[in-house]
Amino acid sequence: MESGKFSVGNEGREVFWNAEHFEALLFVFAGLAVLIFAYGVYRRWRMWKAIGKPEIRWDNAGERIKRLILDGLFQVKTFRERYPGIMHGLIFFGFFILIFGAFFDATEFHIAEPLGIEFLRGNIYLLFSVLMEIFGLFVLLGIIMALWRRYITKPDYLGYKGKSDNIPEDAIVLVLIGLIIITGFILEALRIGVTKPSWEVWSFGGWILAGAFAGVDHEQLKAWHKITWWGHAFLSMGFIAYIPYSRLLHMITTPANQFFSSLKPTGELQPIQDFENAETFGVGKLGDMTWKQIFDVDACTKCGRCQDGCPAYLSGKPLSPKKFIQDIKTYWVQKSSEVVAANKTAAGAGGTAEQKTAEEDKTLPGEVIDLHEIWACTNCMYCMEHCPALIEHVPKIVGMRQYKVLTEADFPPELQLTFRNMENNSNPWGIGSHLRGDWAKELGIKTLAEDPNVEYLYFVGCAGSFDDRGKKVATAFAKILQAAGVSFGILGTEESCCGDSAMRGGNEYLYQTLAQANIETMNGYNVKKIIATCPHGYNILKKEYRSFGGNYEVYHHTEIIADLIAKGKISLKKPVDKLFTYHDSCFLGRYNGIYDQPRNILNAVPGLKLAEMERNREKSFCCGAGGARMWMEEDIGDRINNMRTDQAIATGATGVALACPFCLTMLSDGIKDRKKDEQMEALDVAEIVWEAMGLEEKKAPAAAAEAPAA
Repeated sequence: MESGKFSVGNEGREVFWNAEHFEALLFVFAGLAVLIFAYGVYRRWRMWKAIGKPEIRWDNAGERIKRLILDGLFQVKTFRERYPGIMHGLIFFGFFILIFGAFFDATEFHIAEPLGIEFLRGNIYLLFSVLMEIFGLFVLLGIIMALWRRYITKPDYLGYKGKSDNIPEDAIVLVLIGLIIITGFILEALRIGVTKPSWEVWSFGGWILAGAFAGVDHEQLKAWHKITWWGHAFLSMGFIAYIPYSRLLHMITTPANQFFSSLKPTGELQPIQDFENAETFGVGKLGDMTWKQIFDVDACTKCGRCQDGCPAYLSGKPLSPKKFIQDIKTYWVQKSSEVVAANKTAAGAGGTAEQKTAEEDKTLPGEVIDLHEIWACTNCMYCMEHCPALIEHVPKIVGMRQYKVLTEADFPPELQLTFRNMENNSNPWGIGSHLRGDWAKELGIKTLAEDPNVEYLYFVGCAGSFDDRGKKVATAFAKILQAAGVSFGILGTEESCCGDSAMRGGNEYLYQTLAQANIETMNGYNVKKIIATCPHGYNILKKEYRSFGGNYEVYHHTEIIADLIAKGKISLKKPVDKLFTYHDSCFLGRYNGIYDQPRNILNAVPGLKLAEMERNREKSFCCGAGGARMWMEEDIGDRINNMRTDQAIATGATGVALACPFCLTMLSDGIKDRKKDEQMEALDVAEIVWEAMGLEEKKAPAAAAEAPAA
């Protein structure tokens, strides 16, 4: 069987021209393309290192390589969205295989054959040919899909509030890739048209296209082949040289960003260190960011997946996670270029290479980023959960809030009252802290001061202690624990606010004060296991407290209830004949992956039917209360809680099951605003379970029987 290659094979070199002269020239141009590519990467590298504080992001290499393989090579997050996932997969995997094939082609001709080794022969070559054809067509199909999506359907997330993000470079990149593939097929067709090998039907794309050249003079075909060969070669080399100067740079930055992504638990924030000696706090200027936070913005591909589910953006707020990152990038490109140029000038003049510092930077929150944007964020983590490049949006926003609160004392007036209440009474409502344990007095629940020898500390939280609606949830859950014989106690007046709203509202100092007080108290009682009914408290106790010596096993109440049901320690006998829909709390779901336990509980309730909202689990829509938004007015756009309520109403359910006091408040308000409070109710999972246990009804007759004797 005659040997052959994809695009240019041996017969191409032997039949059409003396290949040695042309290949020598080709190597010159290829070397030039590589040099241009290398310089572009070097120039960008200087920009990456021009501004930014040090940060270690290369520890635990094994875990990082695993993440790179999953999200970089296998595109796990990219495929979460069907159309763009398939589109990108066709281009990515197709081009990857074609480059791999070109490497084999070049390796055999320039290395293997001179050594007498031939591996692209016989059936192996036929398989090689088929694969190259298939993946070449995959790339073309992916490009057509990309052009259709970007220029015909134009989904909102590829723009900002109806305005397209398209720039000429987007089309240039797609057309360039398309031309490389098309000229490759034409080149193959021209070769087949001259050599006419019987086995080239396996190169079906070029074989079919060769029919278009039937009847053309062989010498003419050879001339066309030569022109096309050089055109294909120059396009390919131009593509390589163009990468670091275009959006194609994400071929480098995105995999690198995936490798350097945080290995901390989802949503965990880095605490501010050394309050006494720091001159500024948080992220005020580019120089306050770490190199990884800056590298993040250069890895963004503007795919818009973060924006597609952002509750702030979808409700008409100024914030778009994509725009937020791109605005920082635009300023960073300008600033880092200035720093690199100034350093080069200073070095050339014999000065130090650090003459231009970040002191001349604009203030990020206020000058680069609109203040409404940083305060609109609910910290729901949708952006980070769905970003294929693993960009970390939320820590940047919280960092900017810290700067405004701690450095400039400039923040929403509602938060001033909230912070003051937390400082004075250790709860956002400002209710006297001495009343924190009153809800439990009639239940016979002991505090750890009274009996520290319990298995679990029930960390009630501010909502369960002070909010009337939250108290009902705390009561229902405590009764479930008592009925199951679980050993637990509370801190009562010794419990302080967990500090979540303070931390995510930018008041890190207040948060650390509250956290350290709680940790000192809990460690004093040798607490090992904690249960929380609030996902915000659950998340912060589980992850953030460790930075200050608070190492505990922390459970959400839905985890405990699900376990009690599974082990038969509580029995659900009373039917609850209602249709419920379940709302996934952001801090329970995306932050901690607790999706199944609440659903398992609801499915175990006799008579209860469950209907899912369109946005559920990882794509759940925020209630609007996270990131300290619970305490701020929502005066721009639609109310997020009302939007989520509409999604619940659309299911036809008569009840909304929840597992978060913030969500319970927001959805209850939404039901009232939509005037559905007579047809729909919002209940915590614990309340539903307590009703299904039917124990409240059993106690009522006994109490009535004792009344006359009293």
